[in-house]
Amino acid sequence: MNFKSLSIPSVVERYNQPLINVVSDPEKCIQLYEAGAGYLIGDLALTQGYAPYRNLNSSPAEADYQLLAKAGLLMASGAKSGELVLTTGFPYTTYELYKQQAIDFFTPRDIFIEFNADTYSSNAHKRIQLTVRHVEVMPEILGCIMAVRKGLKQQGNFFIVSLGYGTCETGLSMDTGLITRTCMSVSGLRYAVNNLHAELSKSYNLGMKNEHMVNQSFQNGKIVLDRKRKDLIDIRRNHLANYYDEILSPTLKKAFIDSDFEKADTLYLVGGGAKYAELVDCFKNEFDGVLDIVVPDTAENMASLGYCLRSAQWCGPGHSNQAVGLDIGNAYTVVSQVHQQMELANTYEEAQVLNHSL
Repeated sequence: MNFKSLSIPSVVERYNQPLINVVSDPEKCIQLYEAGAGYLIGDLALTQGYAPYRNLNSSPAEADYQLLAKAGLLMASGAKSGELVLTTGFPYTTYELYKQQAIDFFTPRDIFIEFNADTYSSNAHKRIQLTVRHVEVMPEILGCIMAVRKGLKQQGNFFIVSLGYGTCETGLSMDTGLITRTCMSVSGLRYAVNNLHAELSKSYNLGMKNEHMVNQSFQNGKIVLDRKRKDLIDIRRNHLANYYDEILSPTLKKAFIDSDFEKADTLYLVGGGAKYAELVDCFKNEFDGVLDIVVPDTAENMASLGYCLRSAQWCGPGHSNQAVGLDIGNAYTVVSQVHQQMELANTYEEAQVLNHSL
Protein backbone atom coordinates (compact mmCIF):
# COMPACT_ATOMS: atom_id res chain seq x y z
CA MET A 1 0.00 0.00 0.00
CA ASN A 2 1.44 3.35 -1.03
CA PHE A 3 0.98 6.22 1.40
CA LYS A 4 2.66 9.47 2.21
CA SER A 5 2.70 10.86 5.74
CA LEU A 6 3.78 14.22 7.12
CA SER A 7 4.14 15.07 10.79
CA ILE A 8 4.70 18.18 12.87
CA PRO A 9 5.21 18.61 16.62
CA SER A 10 1.84 19.26 18.28
CA VAL A 11 2.72 22.69 19.65
CA VAL A 12 1.52 26.22 18.97
CA GLU A 13 2.52 29.68 20.09
CA ARG A 14 0.86 33.02 19.53
CA TYR A 15 3.14 35.23 17.43
CA ASN A 16 1.89 38.40 15.79
CA GLN A 17 5.18 39.80 14.47
CA PRO A 18 5.97 39.58 10.76
CA LEU A 19 7.97 36.42 10.15
CA ILE A 20 10.39 36.53 7.21
CA ASN A 21 13.73 35.06 6.17
CA VAL A 22 12.63 31.57 7.27
CA VAL A 23 13.40 28.88 4.71
CA SER A 24 12.57 25.19 5.06
CA ASP A 25 10.10 22.56 3.93
CA PRO A 26 6.52 23.92 3.88
CA GLU A 27 5.42 21.75 6.82
CA LYS A 28 8.21 23.28 8.92
CA CYS A 29 7.12 26.88 8.19
CA ILE A 30 3.47 26.97 9.21
CA GLN A 31 2.12 30.25 10.53
CA LEU A 32 -1.67 30.50 10.76
CA TYR A 33 -3.98 33.44 11.43
CA GLU A 34 -7.15 33.14 13.46
CA ALA A 35 -9.42 36.04 14.42
CA GLY A 36 -6.66 38.49 13.50
CA ALA A 37 -3.98 36.80 15.64
CA GLY A 38 -0.94 34.98 14.30
CA TYR A 39 0.22 31.57 15.52
CA LEU A 40 3.38 29.56 14.93
CA ILE A 41 2.66 25.86 14.49
CA GLY A 42 4.84 22.77 14.92
CA ASP A 43 8.53 23.03 14.06
CA LEU A 44 8.26 26.78 13.54
CA ALA A 45 6.94 27.21 17.09
CA LEU A 46 9.88 25.20 18.45
CA THR A 47 12.51 27.12 16.49
CA GLN A 48 11.07 30.65 16.52
CA GLY A 49 8.91 30.64 19.64
CA TYR A 50 9.73 31.00 23.31
CA ALA A 51 7.27 28.68 25.05
CA PRO A 52 5.38 26.50 22.55
CA TYR A 53 2.54 24.62 24.17
CA ARG A 54 -0.35 22.26 23.78
CA ASN A 55 -2.91 21.32 26.40
CA LEU A 56 -2.77 17.55 26.84
CA ASN A 57 -5.85 15.74 25.49
CA SER A 58 -7.48 19.07 24.65
CA SER A 59 -11.01 19.11 23.28
CA PRO A 60 -11.96 20.12 19.71
CA ALA A 61 -13.50 23.25 21.22
CA GLU A 62 -10.07 24.51 22.32
CA ALA A 63 -7.89 26.78 20.20
CA ASP A 64 -4.79 24.57 20.16
CA TYR A 65 -6.74 21.58 18.78
CA GLN A 66 -8.36 23.70 16.08
CA LEU A 67 -5.07 25.29 15.03
CA LEU A 68 -3.35 21.91 14.78
CA ALA A 69 -6.33 20.54 12.85
CA LYS A 70 -6.13 23.38 10.35
CA ALA A 71 -2.36 22.94 10.07
CA GLY A 72 -2.93 19.27 9.26
CA LEU A 73 -5.54 20.10 6.62
CA LEU A 74 -3.23 22.74 5.17
CA MET A 75 -0.49 20.12 4.72
CA ALA A 76 -2.96 17.61 3.27
CA SER A 77 -4.24 20.11 0.71
CA GLY A 78 -0.83 21.28 -0.40
CA ALA A 79 -2.02 24.79 0.57
CA LYS A 80 -4.64 24.69 -2.19
CA SER A 81 -8.42 24.94 -2.03
CA GLY A 82 -10.31 21.74 -2.77
CA GLU A 83 -12.33 18.81 -1.43
CA LEU A 84 -11.32 16.07 0.97
CA VAL A 85 -12.71 13.14 2.94
CA LEU A 86 -11.49 13.11 6.52
CA THR A 87 -11.15 10.58 9.33
CA THR A 88 -9.69 11.39 12.74
CA GLY A 89 -9.93 9.92 16.23
CA PHE A 90 -9.33 10.03 19.97
CA PRO A 91 -8.11 7.68 22.72
CA TYR A 92 -10.73 5.52 24.40
CA THR A 93 -10.75 7.78 27.46
CA THR A 94 -11.91 10.83 25.51
CA TYR A 95 -13.56 9.32 22.42
CA GLU A 96 -17.17 9.49 23.61
CA LEU A 97 -16.61 12.90 25.19
CA TYR A 98 -15.03 14.55 22.15
CA LYS A 99 -16.52 12.69 19.18
CA GLN A 100 -19.47 15.00 18.59
CA GLN A 101 -17.37 18.11 19.25
CA ALA A 102 -14.96 17.05 16.50
CA ILE A 103 -17.80 16.33 14.08
CA ASP A 104 -19.28 19.75 14.84
CA PHE A 105 -15.92 21.43 14.18
CA PHE A 106 -15.31 19.74 10.83
CA THR A 107 -18.87 19.62 9.49
CA PRO A 108 -19.47 23.21 8.55
CA ARG A 109 -17.94 21.49 5.48
CA ASP A 110 -16.36 24.70 4.18
CA ILE A 111 -13.28 25.37 6.30
CA PHE A 112 -11.30 28.53 5.70
CA ILE A 113 -7.58 28.60 6.52
CA GLU A 114 -5.54 31.81 6.51
CA PHE A 115 -1.79 31.34 6.56
CA ASN A 116 1.56 32.92 5.85
CA ALA A 117 2.28 31.88 2.27
CA ASP A 118 5.78 33.35 2.16
CA THR A 119 7.94 33.09 5.28
CA TYR A 120 11.00 34.09 3.26
CA SER A 121 10.48 37.62 1.93
CA SER A 122 7.02 39.11 2.21
CA ASN A 123 4.95 37.54 5.02
CA ALA A 124 2.15 37.32 2.46
CA HIS A 125 -1.23 36.19 3.77
CA LYS A 126 -3.20 33.65 1.77
CA ARG A 127 -6.63 32.12 2.34
CA ILE A 128 -7.85 28.76 1.10
CA GLN A 129 -11.21 27.01 1.33
CA LEU A 130 -11.45 23.29 1.96
CA THR A 131 -14.70 21.38 1.58
CA VAL A 132 -15.03 18.31 3.82
CA ARG A 133 -17.27 15.92 1.89
CA HIS A 134 -17.41 13.39 4.71
CA VAL A 135 -15.95 13.21 8.21
CA GLU A 136 -15.72 10.25 10.57
CA VAL A 137 -14.37 10.08 14.12
CA MET A 138 -13.24 6.72 15.50
CA PRO A 139 -11.31 5.35 18.50
CA GLU A 140 -7.57 5.58 17.99
CA ILE A 141 -7.03 1.88 18.64
CA LEU A 142 -9.43 1.01 15.78
CA GLY A 143 -7.44 3.22 13.44
CA CYS A 144 -4.26 1.33 14.39
CA ILE A 145 -6.01 -2.01 13.93
CA MET A 146 -7.25 -0.98 10.51
CA ALA A 147 -3.72 -0.02 9.49
CA VAL A 148 -2.49 -3.46 10.54
CA ARG A 149 -5.32 -5.40 8.86
CA LYS A 150 -5.83 -3.37 5.69
CA GLY A 151 -2.39 -1.77 5.35
CA LEU A 152 -0.07 -4.57 6.50
CA LYS A 153 -2.53 -7.27 5.37
CA GLN A 154 -2.39 -9.05 8.74
CA GLN A 155 -4.86 -11.92 8.98
CA GLY A 156 -6.12 -13.67 12.09
CA ASN A 157 -6.05 -12.52 15.70
CA PHE A 158 -3.44 -10.25 17.28
CA PHE A 159 -2.79 -8.06 20.29
CA ILE A 160 -2.04 -4.38 19.78
CA VAL A 161 -0.55 -1.72 22.04
CA SER A 162 -0.39 1.91 20.93
CA LEU A 163 2.35 3.75 22.82
CA GLY A 164 1.42 7.41 22.57
CA TYR A 165 2.64 10.44 24.46
CA GLY A 166 -0.58 11.23 26.29
CA THR A 167 -2.03 7.72 26.53
CA CYS A 168 -1.21 4.07 25.95
CA GLU A 169 -4.03 2.06 24.34
CA THR A 170 -4.40 -1.71 24.39
CA GLY A 171 -6.62 -4.20 22.60
CA LEU A 172 -7.08 -7.71 21.25
CA SER A 173 -8.27 -7.74 17.65
CA MET A 174 -10.10 -10.86 16.47
CA ASP A 175 -11.32 -11.71 12.99
CA THR A 176 -14.79 -11.23 14.45
CA GLY A 177 -14.01 -7.81 15.94
CA LEU A 178 -12.32 -6.03 18.82
CA ILE A 179 -12.58 -7.57 22.30
CA THR A 180 -13.65 -4.48 24.25
CA ARG A 181 -12.73 -6.08 27.59
CA THR A 182 -9.08 -5.79 26.54
CA CYS A 183 -9.32 -2.09 25.70
CA MET A 184 -7.58 0.04 28.30
CA SER A 185 -6.25 3.57 28.19
CA VAL A 186 -3.51 4.57 30.66
CA SER A 187 -0.78 7.18 31.01
CA GLY A 188 1.49 7.44 28.00
CA LEU A 189 5.15 8.34 27.58
CA ARG A 190 4.45 11.65 29.26
CA TYR A 191 4.88 9.72 32.52
CA ALA A 192 8.55 9.03 31.72
CA VAL A 193 9.19 12.49 30.24
CA ASN A 194 7.79 14.27 33.30
CA ASN A 195 9.86 12.08 35.61
CA LEU A 196 12.94 13.04 33.61
CA HIS A 197 11.91 16.69 33.84
CA ALA A 198 11.59 16.38 37.63
CA GLU A 199 14.99 14.69 37.95
CA LEU A 200 16.77 17.31 35.85
CA SER A 201 15.09 20.20 37.66
CA LYS A 202 16.70 19.08 40.92
CA SER A 203 20.19 19.80 39.58
CA TYR A 204 19.69 22.29 36.75
CA ASN A 205 17.79 25.45 35.98
CA LEU A 206 15.50 24.39 33.16
CA GLY A 207 14.38 27.96 32.58
CA MET A 208 11.46 28.10 30.14
CA LYS A 209 11.78 24.49 28.98
CA ASN A 210 8.26 23.08 29.23
CA GLU A 211 7.41 19.41 28.89
CA HIS A 212 7.03 19.59 25.11
CA MET A 213 10.56 20.93 24.79
CA VAL A 214 11.90 18.36 27.26
CA ASN A 215 10.15 15.66 25.22
CA GLN A 216 12.15 16.72 22.15
CA SER A 217 15.36 16.25 24.16
CA PHE A 218 14.02 12.94 25.50
CA GLN A 219 13.62 11.70 21.92
CA ASN A 220 17.01 12.99 20.81
CA GLY A 221 18.75 11.47 23.82
CA LYS A 222 20.59 14.69 24.68
CA ILE A 223 19.98 18.15 26.08
CA VAL A 224 21.88 21.41 26.63
CA LEU A 225 21.77 22.68 30.22
CA ASP A 226 23.84 25.54 31.63
CA ARG A 227 25.58 25.68 28.23
CA LYS A 228 26.76 22.11 28.57
CA ARG A 229 25.66 19.11 26.55
CA LYS A 230 24.26 16.28 28.63
CA ASP A 231 23.72 12.75 27.35
CA LEU A 232 20.29 11.40 28.29
CA ILE A 233 20.49 7.85 26.92
CA ASP A 234 21.13 6.07 30.23
CA ILE A 235 18.72 8.29 32.15
CA ARG A 236 16.08 7.76 29.47
CA ARG A 237 16.54 3.99 29.63
CA ASN A 238 15.95 4.05 33.39
CA HIS A 239 12.82 6.16 33.12
CA LEU A 240 11.40 4.03 30.31
CA ALA A 241 12.05 0.87 32.35
CA ASN A 242 10.33 2.47 35.33
CA TYR A 243 7.39 3.50 33.12
CA TYR A 244 7.07 -0.06 31.90
CA ASP A 245 7.24 -1.57 35.40
CA GLU A 246 4.94 0.97 37.05
CA ILE A 247 2.34 1.58 34.32
CA LEU A 248 2.52 -0.74 31.33
CA SER A 249 3.17 -4.15 32.86
CA PRO A 250 0.37 -3.92 35.46
CA THR A 251 -2.01 -2.68 32.75
CA LEU A 252 -1.17 -5.55 30.40
CA LYS A 253 -1.77 -8.05 33.20
CA LYS A 254 -5.27 -6.61 33.66
CA ALA A 255 -6.05 -6.25 29.97
CA PHE A 256 -4.88 -9.66 28.73
CA ILE A 257 -5.75 -12.89 30.55
CA ASP A 258 -4.43 -16.41 29.94
CA SER A 259 -7.31 -17.40 27.67
CA ASP A 260 -6.48 -14.45 25.40
CA PHE A 261 -3.02 -15.86 24.75
CA GLU A 262 -4.67 -19.03 23.45
CA LYS A 263 -6.34 -16.91 20.74
CA ALA A 264 -3.36 -14.91 19.47
CA ASP A 265 0.43 -15.19 19.39
CA THR A 266 1.46 -11.81 17.95
CA LEU A 267 1.64 -8.38 19.57
CA TYR A 268 1.92 -5.26 17.41
CA LEU A 269 3.58 -2.27 19.03
CA VAL A 270 2.62 1.02 17.37
CA GLY A 271 2.79 4.71 18.22
CA GLY A 272 5.82 6.89 18.84
CA GLY A 273 6.90 4.86 21.87
CA ALA A 274 7.49 1.82 19.66
CA LYS A 275 10.57 3.58 18.29
CA TYR A 276 12.37 3.32 21.65
CA ALA A 277 14.33 0.06 21.40
CA GLU A 278 14.78 -0.06 25.17
CA LEU A 279 11.00 0.03 25.68
CA VAL A 280 10.44 -2.65 23.03
CA ASP A 281 12.96 -4.84 24.87
CA CYS A 282 10.79 -4.62 27.99
CA PHE A 283 7.88 -6.13 26.05
CA LYS A 284 10.10 -8.83 24.57
CA ASN A 285 11.40 -9.79 28.01
CA GLU A 286 7.93 -10.06 29.54
CA PHE A 287 6.36 -12.00 26.68
CA ASP A 288 9.33 -14.17 25.71
CA GLY A 289 8.07 -17.53 24.47
CA VAL A 290 4.43 -16.36 24.51
CA LEU A 291 4.13 -13.60 21.89
CA ASP A 292 6.04 -12.46 18.84
CA ILE A 293 6.61 -8.70 19.19
CA VAL A 294 6.25 -6.83 15.88
CA VAL A 295 7.14 -3.16 15.37
CA PRO A 296 6.01 -1.93 11.92
CA ASP A 297 8.36 0.37 10.00
CA THR A 298 5.69 3.09 10.16
CA ALA A 299 4.79 2.44 13.79
CA GLU A 300 4.52 6.12 14.70
CA ASN A 301 2.05 6.77 11.85
CA MET A 302 -0.25 3.76 12.23
CA ALA A 303 -3.27 5.62 13.65
CA SER A 304 -3.09 8.20 10.87
CA LEU A 305 -2.63 5.50 8.21
CA GLY A 306 -5.66 3.63 9.53
CA TYR A 307 -7.72 6.80 9.45
CA CYS A 308 -6.61 7.39 5.86
CA LEU A 309 -7.65 3.89 4.84
CA ARG A 310 -11.03 4.52 6.40
CA SER A 311 -11.39 7.77 4.47
CA ALA A 312 -10.48 5.99 1.23
CA GLN A 313 -13.43 3.66 1.74
CA TRP A 314 -15.79 6.63 1.59
CA CYS A 315 -14.21 8.32 -1.40
CA GLY A 316 -15.65 6.27 -4.21
CA PRO A 317 -13.90 5.03 -7.37
CA GLY A 318 -11.14 7.28 -8.67
CA HIS A 319 -11.22 9.70 -5.74
CA SER A 320 -8.98 8.06 -3.13
CA ASN A 321 -6.55 10.96 -3.58
CA GLN A 322 -9.04 12.99 -1.50
CA ALA A 323 -8.69 10.63 1.48
CA VAL A 324 -7.03 12.16 4.54
CA GLY A 325 -6.16 10.57 7.89
CA LEU A 326 -5.54 13.16 10.62
CA ASP A 327 -4.04 12.09 13.95
CA ILE A 328 -3.81 15.10 16.28
CA GLY A 329 -1.59 13.53 18.91
CA ASN A 330 -0.27 15.08 22.08
CA ALA A 331 3.32 14.93 20.80
CA TYR A 332 2.91 14.95 17.00
CA THR A 333 0.18 15.71 14.50
CA VAL A 334 0.36 13.28 11.59
CA VAL A 335 -1.36 13.56 8.22
CA SER A 336 -1.54 10.55 5.90
CA GLN A 337 -2.76 10.39 2.33
CA VAL A 338 -2.99 7.83 -0.44
CA HIS A 339 -0.06 8.20 -2.80
CA GLN A 340 -1.74 6.24 -5.58
CA GLN A 341 -5.35 5.60 -6.54
CA MET A 342 -6.79 2.69 -4.57
CA GLU A 343 -9.83 0.53 -4.97
CA LEU A 344 -11.26 -0.29 -1.53
CA ALA A 345 -14.86 -0.28 -0.38
CA ASN A 346 -16.48 2.20 -2.73
CA THR A 347 -19.96 2.63 -1.31
CA TYR A 348 -21.49 3.77 1.94
CA GLU A 349 -22.93 0.31 2.56
CA GLU A 350 -19.59 -1.47 1.96
CA ALA A 351 -17.80 0.90 4.30
CA GLN A 352 -20.39 0.29 7.00
CA VAL A 353 -19.91 -3.46 6.78
CA LEU A 354 -16.23 -3.01 7.62
CA ASN A 355 -17.23 -1.76 11.07
CA HIS A 356 -17.85 -5.39 12.02
CA SER A 357 -14.47 -6.63 10.81
CA LEU A 358 -12.32 -4.16 12.76
